[in-house]
Amino acid sequence: MTNKTIIIHPGFKLHGHSYNKSSLIKHCEKSLFLSNDVYNFILEWLNDDLNIKVQSSGSTGPPKVFLAKKKAMVQSAINTGKFFKLKAKDRALLCLPISFIAGKMMVVRALVLGLDLFIQKPDDNPIKDSSKNFEFVAMTPYQLEKSIPHIHKINCLIIGGSPTRSALQKQLFNNSLGVFETYGMSETLSHVAVKNLSKGEKEFTAIPGVSFKSRQGCLEINAPYLSENTILTKDKIELISDTKFIWIGRNDFIINSGGIKVFPEKIEKILSLYYLENFAICGVPDKILGEKSVLVFEGKIPSDAANAFQKLKPFEKPKKIYCLKQFDRINGKIDRLKLKKNLLKLINDRN
Repeated sequence: MTNKTIIIHPGFKLHGHSYNKSSLIKHCEKSLFLSNDVYNFILEWLNDDLNIKVQSSGSTGPPKVFLAKKKAMVQSAINTGKFFKLKAKDRALLCLPISFIAGKMMVVRALVLGLDLFIQKPDDNPIKDSSKNFEFVAMTPYQLEKSIPHIHKINCLIIGGSPTRSALQKQLFNNSLGVFETYGMSETLSHVAVKNLSKGEKEFTAIPGVSFKSRQGCLEINAPYLSENTILTKDKIELISDTKFIWIGRNDFIINSGGIKVFPEKIEKILSLYYLENFAICGVPDKILGEKSVLVFEGKIPSDAANAFQKLKPFEKPKKIYCLKQFDRINGKIDRLKLKKNLLKLINDRN
């Protein structure tokens, strides 16, 4: 694959204006004084290199930079286009940071599929002031929560980065729009599976070209366009078929409490029906259990916080409730490693 084979779809537009490869390069070079990293990425995409640097979010481990094949990114864009039936000249909105794979892939999809791409600063409510409607948009769950009154402007909305809260899913159920939660990571070049929240789906379904297996309860991804070898994840799943699975939680975050494995994300899903405040379940050291689960709120602890515990099994109930002034986030999702570090500091300072 050379720069000659990186074709810009004839339908591609940027803010309503058509570009071919030559005119797009000139436009990006002239626009660099705006300090817009999107233009830098487009120029990097159109150069002679076969690969492009991608940085992982760092929310489940130390951030790392790796080389992604442009050819694989093109195929990922094509697979997404097939799944969501995207058409040339459909309007797409980029409102995610270009520094991570989700933002990069929105640009690649527009170039490969011939979408009309609009760029919006990645704030918490990116479509509030827009007078336009969009066929395709990607957001984080946090952006979605803030954008609920305005999502009628979007035909197909994909959500990624972290699980969508159960209370929010209830709001989306039976919505005439298509709102999809995605599963993926930097290494899979954005999503490899989706579930339709508007239809209340519980399981993720593979996009074209992808299949799944379960290895010791963890998801194994087969995607030949990404890698000759299968990709083994640290995600605990219930495998439904070779194209469907139910996500349970990250193996990294399992809390071993007295020999019983507790999945934070599973508990959070239940409790999210009762709390408006942002919160997380975290494991901290315990002299008797080895580790215990605690509930951590952001900003303030609701007065009736413990009332929701009756919906949990005895071993799932948090042993204590804490509050941190603010959660650190990476690309919209809670940085669990930093949260645990800050929580342990708070506990140690109190002791």
